[in-house]
Amino acid sequence: MDAEKKYPTWLEGHIKDWAEKRLTTMTLCSQSGGELLEVWYYGGLMRVEGEAQPFIADTEEAPGMVFARDAQSGEEFLIFDGAKHGYDAMFCDEYDAEALASRRLKRYGIPPSKLILELGYNIDYDDEKETFGIDGEGNVELIDGRAVPWEDVKRNGFDYIALSFIDKEWKQRQFLDAELA
Repeated sequence: MDAEKKYPTWLEGHIKDWAEKRLTTMTLCSQSGGELLEVWYYGGLMRVEGEAQPFIADTEEAPGMVFARDAQSGEEFLIFDGAKHGYDAMFCDEYDAEALASRRLKRYGIPPSKLILELGYNIDYDDEKETFGIDGEGNVELIDGRAVPWEDVKRNGFDYIALSFIDKEWKQRQFLDAELA
C-alpha cells in the first residue's frame, strides 16, 4: 500500500480512484478491475427522508455486513462487516458469535453498479498510541481477542463509513451511512 493512501487492509486489490477529499474516497473494483458490482448485504433496510432508495442498517440481532460481487467474473469480496470493522467494532462492541454466524446475505435492489466508498479517519491514533497497549511485536489486542499490527489498526479503525452507487443518470446515491466511533 502506498504510505499516503490509507484504506482498509481487507480491500487491498479492490481500490481505484483513491482521493483524499472531505473524506477518504475510493471506487471499488474486483481483483480483475471490474467496476460493475452487485451488492449483497445482511441487515435491515431503512427509509431515509429525501432518499429514493433504502439504507442498509444493523438489525437488533447483529450488525450489518456488505459484500460486492463482480457481475462478469462472479468474484465476491467483503466491503464492510460491522462486527469487525471500524473503531467501535475493534475496541468497544462485543457480539454474540451465534448471531454473527447466522447472518445471511440478500441482494440489494440495484443493478450492477459502480460503487463509491467514503471513510472517515478522524481518530488521531498516533497521539493516543500509549493507550492501546501495543505488545512487544507491535500488535494491539482487539476486543474480540485478535492481535493486529499497529499500522493495520490505523487503517481499519475508521470512524465513519458511507457507501454509494452511481445510478443510470450518473448520480451518486448513498445506501449505507454509519458512525463507527
